[in-house]
Amino acid sequence: MNTATYNVGLPKADLPFMQKLAKRMGWTLTEAKPADALFDPECGCFLNEETMQAIRDVEAGHGVQCAESIDDLIATL
Repeated sequence: MNTATYNVGLPKADLPFMQKLAKRMGWTLTEAKPADALFDPECGCFLNEETMQAIRDVEAGHGVQCAESIDDLIATL
């Protein structure tokens, strides 16, 4: 079977109709999960996976050091 994949923005109110239409036509519908990526307006692109992992690590507290002052921070490095 020759198939093509499309992403379509659809209002939630129209979803039941699209599901019925897909069933009648023999189509397969899958809900797209939002991408875990941030847009960088400086370069006009999305941040790569390595950068996103670094952001998630900082949010989780991995590799984060706390210091009272810049002198204390430099002393721990």
